[in-house]
Amino acid sequence: MNPLVRRQTLGDVLRRTARRVPAKTAIICGEVQWTYAEFDALVSRLAAGLAQIGVTHGERVAVLARNSHGFAALRFALARLGAVLVPINFMLKAEEVAYILRHAGARMMATDSGLAELARAGAAPDTEVREFIWLPSEDPSQPVAGMHSFDELAACTAALPENALTSTDLAQIVYTSGTESTPRGRC
Repeated sequence: MNPLVRRQTLGDVLRRTARRVPAKTAIICGEVQWTYAEFDALVSRLAAGLAQIGVTHGERVAVLARNSHGFAALRFALARLGAVLVPINFMLKAEEVAYILRHAGARMMATDSGLAELARAGAAPDTEVREFIWLPSEDPSQPVAGMHSFDELAACTAALPENALTSTDLAQIVYTSGTESTPRGRC
């Protein structure tokens, strides 16, 4: 049996779904609408583009962006490469963003136009972030100067690198603010 059939990674799940229901709508975000086949193909091209700029298996890539089609595609493209997604809450302050970037060891950060200033401010103080990726938003937006463009990365025609992914590879590091429990009997 083909090992890809048995493997249970995020990238594999999308690939199998695209083969099973290629014409079914997968993503609707603003003016963007992709079928599973279109989404799967775009994710593979984006993963190949990310590999071309140095994203590798185990690499931690921070994402400071609002939910969008670009964020969804990046999530699956990172999974195809075995890279680790580090989502960052867009309501944090620059110094909190910097802490997460340092702690996670992220060297690359993806962001959308509306959060680019916060992303750069968070990456500035003593982090390893040296490269940025611009992500499109739900509302039409333009790429940010000095960042790798999502559209250019997703247009990559290079072959997707072979990867020895397993279902136990680290996929995501999530930072939370924690919660305070409510004592019994109190609201």
